[in-house]
Amino acid sequence: MCKHQDAPPAQGKYLAITMALLTEADKKNIRCTWAKLFENPEEHGKSIVIKLFTDYPETKKYFKTIPTEGNLQANPLVRFHGRRVMVAVNQVVENLDNWKQACRILDRLADKHRTSHSVEVENFQYIFQVMECVLRNVLGNEFNSRVSTSWKKLFTLLFEQIEETYGSSSQS
Repeated sequence: MCKHQDAPPAQGKYLAITMALLTEADKKNIRCTWAKLFENPEEHGKSIVIKLFTDYPETKKYFKTIPTEGNLQANPLVRFHGRRVMVAVNQVVENLDNWKQACRILDRLADKHRTSHSVEVENFQYIFQVMECVLRNVLGNEFNSRVSTSWKKLFTLLFEQIEETYGSSSQS
């Protein structure tokens, strides 16, 4: 069983400073909690996609091949895309100690979403917010302030990298 590291949670003005780097405690918190979510990637991925559609209905326009209405719980295409989201995040989590590789994964993902699907970059913020909610729902009390801070730091780093890819791609 994973025990979360006891690094004190960042608060207030210090949060912005600590967002720059993931500590070893952050990485452990992320890996341990992610492992529980990734035990069932289809189910939790489906929850992410459905919550994205519910909380941010404007994102539905990007899903041309996936139904966005009706019984989404039973739809295999929703489950399939949810699993793809989970696998992509898992690849990043597996590479927390190899940030160059994590950035390559994110660059490919961002470039595909920008060029092939015309997804606006802020949509990544939406999915990160949804993922945080799903993590909180699945983990319950285990999703404490330290774990939450670790995930917020990771989501900030991921978004910064994705935003950089969007910026460099649009300038070429």
